Amino acid sequence: MIEAFVWSDRFATGIESVDTQHQQLVQLVNQVGDLMIKGEKVSETELQALFKQLADYARFHFTDEERVMAEGGIEPQFIAEHREIHRRFTEQVVTMWQSRATMAHPAETLHGFLSSWLTFHILGEDQAMARELSRIATGVPPSESHHTYRGERSSSALLQALQTLYGVLSQQNRDLVETNLQLESRVESRNHELQKAYAALAADHRELTELLSKVDQAQSQLLQSEKMASIGQLAAGVAHEINNPIGFVTSNLSTLSRYVLDLLRVIDAAADSPTAQAVATEVDLPFLREDLTALLAESSDGLERVRKIVANLKDFSHVDEAEWQSADLIAGLESTVNVVWHELKYKVEIVRELHPLPVVRCIPAQINQVFMNLLVNAAQAIPERGIITLRSGLEHSNAWIEIADTGKGMSEDTRRRMFEPFFTTKPVGQGTGLGMSLAYDIIKKHGGSFDVSSTLGLGTTIRVWLPVGGPANLSENAAANPD
Repeated sequence: MIEAFVWSDRFATGIESVDTQHQQLVQLVNQVGDLMIKGEKVSETELQALFKQLADYARFHFTDEERVMAEGGIEPQFIAEHREIHRRFTEQVVTMWQSRATMAHPAETLHGFLSSWLTFHILGEDQAMARELSRIATGVPPSESHHTYRGERSSSALLQALQTLYGVLSQQNRDLVETNLQLESRVESRNHELQKAYAALAADHRELTELLSKVDQAQSQLLQSEKMASIGQLAAGVAHEINNPIGFVTSNLSTLSRYVLDLLRVIDAAADSPTAQAVATEVDLPFLREDLTALLAESSDGLERVRKIVANLKDFSHVDEAEWQSADLIAGLESTVNVVWHELKYKVEIVRELHPLPVVRCIPAQINQVFMNLLVNAAQAIPERGIITLRSGLEHSNAWIEIADTGKGMSEDTRRRMFEPFFTTKPVGQGTGLGMSLAYDIIKKHGGSFDVSSTLGLGTTIRVWLPVGGPANLSENAAANPD
């Protein structure tokens, strides 16, 4: 509860302008108390405006009061002391205003301070000033009058004690505000440091996450590459093992064909014998002669087909050709078509628009892996029946192989993401999403690139570009190490 500061005649100094200003200050002090007691109902802007009005009017009053003292002939030393009191009051009020947020009851505290100080100031300093002006007006010299004033102040120990108390309180408030400001500065600095540390930690976390993702991708691609290499080695091993029995079966079949011809000649020579004629009729010799020739021809054709499959497996795997060398891209493409023919033959017609190419510096086994991924993807993109067109060409020093299908095509989003590791449009469990990523890395390693065009419902065309002389860094290394 705030008690209003009530003006009475005991506060009068007898100086009209000073008393009028004192009354105005009393009204402003009461207004500040009334407004602050309302709390949240009053805006900060409104409260600050009233406090500024109080501070501005107090400065005006102090200045006018000092003018009155100077015009009345009071000694400059006394005026200086009075001015210092005014300055300390202004400083105290500003300090308390700034620290009001730390007060349990800011309205009562600030209003009580203003009322008490104004009471002390009027009853003590200003009334003593009025008496000194009155003495000087009656002819008492200023120095003598001031000596009398000092005696009056010495007899008022209570007022001096109050002034000292207000000074101590003001200093404590200033120290409190300074401490709060320092604390806020330290807290702000610490928060800034924590924010920087958090930002650095977040950046490290993002970098670590990216590195882990790259490690996972590299590991998966390495596993896929090793898997392809293992398949190639297995294919080469199977081809080698099959080659041996095919060799002697082919040789034996050729010998058997000659033996059969010789036996048929013997049979023809004995054809006039009644016994031979009876046996020939019993076994249906004409049919045997015709069917035996067909069986031998079919067996020979089957062995030739097996031999070609084995040769294609060897060409595809290139196990003994893991180093950079000059290779025939079209031959590699054809051998890859034969290897994956089981994926193509039931629903794909192969159309060839291949033009001769110079040999290209590359690692053949890796390029064949790229061809295989493109061919299998093209076949899987065709729902029922379709066409895969193989094209080739040369522009300047770059060879290209193109594989076009009449399948489902891709959306723009799928086309943009087709080379991302682990991206796949296949159902879960039916694709790793690494085939095209691995193909991209292989072609990039070879200094080449991909051109991809696709239209939903019409199909996809992928062109692989490779520099004929191999990647630039390979050419530089070869020039630096001619041996």
